[in-house]
Amino acid sequence: MCGFNPDDNNLIGSPNICGANNICMCPSQAVEFATYGGFTWGDVMHTKCVVLWGHAPSKSNPIGLYPMILQAQKNGAQLIVVDPRRIPEAEKADMWLAIRPGTDVALMLGWLRIIIEEKLYDADFVANWTIGFEDLKTAVAEYTPQKVAEITWLSPEQVVSSARCYATTKPAMITWGFGLDKQGVNATQAARARCCLRAISGNLDIQGGEPLGWNEPIGKIIGDEAIEFNSALPKEQRVKQLGADQYPFFGFPGWSRNREANRRLPIEYMHPPHADMTCVAHARSVFDAMITAKPYAVTAAISVASNPLLSLPNVRHTYQALKQLKIYVVGEYYLTPSAALADYVLPICFTVETTELWLTPNFCVACPRGVDPLYERRNTYDFWRGLAVRLGQNDHWSWETVDDVWDYRLAPVGLTFNELFKQNGLFGRPQYKRYEKFGFGTPSGKVELHSTTFGELGCEPVPVYREPPHSPLGDLKLAKSFPLVLISGSRFMPMYHSEQRQIQAARKSRPDPLVTLHPDTVKALDLTAGEWVKVESPQGSIRMRLRVSDTVDQRMADADHGWWFPERREEEPELFGVFESNVNILCPDGSEFCSPEIGSWPHSALLCRVKKE
Repeated sequence: MCGFNPDDNNLIGSPNICGANNICMCPSQAVEFATYGGFTWGDVMHTKCVVLWGHAPSKSNPIGLYPMILQAQKNGAQLIVVDPRRIPEAEKADMWLAIRPGTDVALMLGWLRIIIEEKLYDADFVANWTIGFEDLKTAVAEYTPQKVAEITWLSPEQVVSSARCYATTKPAMITWGFGLDKQGVNATQAARARCCLRAISGNLDIQGGEPLGWNEPIGKIIGDEAIEFNSALPKEQRVKQLGADQYPFFGFPGWSRNREANRRLPIEYMHPPHADMTCVAHARSVFDAMITAKPYAVTAAISVASNPLLSLPNVRHTYQALKQLKIYVVGEYYLTPSAALADYVLPICFTVETTELWLTPNFCVACPRGVDPLYERRNTYDFWRGLAVRLGQNDHWSWETVDDVWDYRLAPVGLTFNELFKQNGLFGRPQYKRYEKFGFGTPSGKVELHSTTFGELGCEPVPVYREPPHSPLGDLKLAKSFPLVLISGSRFMPMYHSEQRQIQAARKSRPDPLVTLHPDTVKALDLTAGEWVKVESPQGSIRMRLRVSDTVDQRMADADHGWWFPERREEEPELFGVFESNVNILCPDGSEFCSPEIGSWPHSALLCRVKKE
């Protein structure tokens, strides 16, 4: 059995949780635990330099991070935007680096070279709290400003000036970015290089930089990992995790090493890495097993709020795999194309119909129900617990409701969920440089510029750049037939991933799937704004409506993701039109396209062409 959601799988005995983990924040979490023992969010409100790298919060986080960045600018912070699109943040930036998609690691290595060569790094921190500096210095030596410019579409002057700005403006921070996690072969190394920049620049675990750890008393609240039942999965089942042989860092071998290194730190200071985020089977391997029954048969799957036909690449392969299942159970808000294939569809609560504990390293807030669940919708906890009880696992699920779970987790700080709600949350007291007391949660106890864990698992221990296989420089012959660099996954309002397509007001605002091209590209291809066009890659072909904008480079195409048509027929072969405009049809998942450490597949940094229908 495989599941697209966690926790209960450990008790059932399946090591095969899989989904979009490989391309959305989870790779960065795993890498940061391996490099410096925890995941960090930048301190935007106290920084003097924000590097917004592969992230557009004006569209993805318009009421959180975006206004914080605007406030930071008002406070005098510099803003560097690294993004191939001229997003609203780029228009407000002090520097906009319109980078070629998929080449971010080359720019990071160029920054590291400049910072090291010009001695702009924090020498004391590097000497006392890192290992592998000389290896890193050697690894970045060839990435001169000229070489980086040739790779990235930037100028040598942009490479140098941006590196100096980041290194000399203190404190500084680099945001996490979805644009890095979804670029395939370089996804893992982008996260590694970003870690190295944060560390040698002296911005790690300082106010206004990149704070680490959980604040007092928030860290005392019982974290997710503590109720994942990870110890319940026997060793003989762990070794069966599909894909872990090819991508061990993102399976039990890597997670176990990160978890063991984490034990050197007090748990209230640094919660352990979540297995459900950083220890998963690889979707391609799971689907192969569904189809071929090798190395063993996968005959059942449970998917909750996942929609794999819209969230994963190589859509026909996903479809073929789901069709082979003997039983497929889906929990969903509404009937999606994936749910249309299911044997059982269970209606689950929307966010406003259930309670939630919003837990971060800095604060914890109780989110109450807005309304009681409508119709037959149930909390997902009710589903997982109900299944477990029927399997005789009552002892592991002593909490009858999800509200009981919140009370259990809050007990160490002397609060219940309702008490937390009445006092409008619990907020931590920031602390910095706690590594001076505890060290870092890594095998060496220091920041590992040369990663012990990566080396033990046969991965590159220092950051490296790989030219994407389907790119202008990676395959010159292919680029003649598919001359545009494709990106997908850009956020756009009012949609969220594959959600909202059935909401009339949302569809009125965004009725059709769009592909965006530069005016000069449109003219050269003899196309017309607003017409339906074919977007083709070596992987497949879809149809989209053409949008014309100079916010993208002449050499690229930006295609909407997540498109299906709830107004179409549910029955096969139509499945709500899931094969018509689904950009993931253009995205491959073969091993040559995936990061060798984690198996991150590409939704960007691919090649395509656009032509009339």
